[in-house]
Amino acid sequence: MAKLSDFVKSIDDAVKKGEREKALKMLESLLKKVPEAKAQPLLKRRKQIRTELEIDRRISALEQKYGA
Repeated sequence: MAKLSDFVKSIDDAVKKGEREKALKMLESLLKKVPEAKAQPLLKRRKQIRTELEIDRRISALEQKYGA
């Protein structure tokens, strides 16, 4: 089995590519398998990715609305 850091790296790569929804799905599945003691940093990362995804969606909606 791969290390936790390898999974986190692949999640970070997905975020850098702009695939935040995919990264969230990967993170959710990882959180199910990780012990609670190691889950806290992942929960913070999940919150950050959700916030970034929401901002991206708002920007897209405004661009669509105002034709930018």
